[in-house]
Amino acid sequence: MILYELLRKGVLKEFNGEISSGKESKVYHALAEGDVEAAVKIYLMVNTGIRRMMLKYISGDRRFETVKSDSRSLVHTWARKEYANLTEMYEAGLPVPKPIRVQKNVLVMTFIGEHGQRAPLLKEIPRLARPDETYREILEFIVKSYKKARLVHGDLSEYNIMIWREKPVIIDVSQAVPVTHPLAKQLLRRDVENINRFFIKKGWVAKIMSEEEVASRIE
Repeated sequence: MILYELLRKGVLKEFNGEISSGKESKVYHALAEGDVEAAVKIYLMVNTGIRRMMLKYISGDRRFETVKSDSRSLVHTWARKEYANLTEMYEAGLPVPKPIRVQKNVLVMTFIGEHGQRAPLLKEIPRLARPDETYREILEFIVKSYKKARLVHGDLSEYNIMIWREKPVIIDVSQAVPVTHPLAKQLLRRDVENINRFFIKKGWVAKIMSEEEVASRIE
């Protein structure tokens, strides 16, 4: 019904096949107004474990303090939260998909890739063309997100970074929290740890930036 409404209103011109699927959502390829390739993320009804995880990131986020805890309301809030986070990051000049529309449990954003073929995830890349620069750009995202968008991604890893035209693009930002959130500093450290762990494991960079060094750049 929501997809039909988005098509009827002209937000979407065409709705195509599934790109990816997970516990929380499914993502489809589409064409938006102006024949712009779009990704349509449909958030699914969730089980108790995922509801608990969502509430951890929503509680303490002043933008969504009045959220109801039933599954339907929670999923709709999760979609609005990702749209809000994408908007703030995109407007801060960060490398994320451009948000187009959110309605209930459906989020429309620009597609990262072309001709219906999504860009590969960092974890899928056998070899980076510019590993040192890519590493630096990912850490730069962490710093700029904190300083300019005033957000911490909170779950950054090789699973939600796409490589498009040799540049990292950050996706899956629904769990991102404001820097005032009680868990912000803890999540910031975890983001840096995850990225360092991946690049150390791959042996792709000569020098790793410590959590303390990253923290010193945002103070």
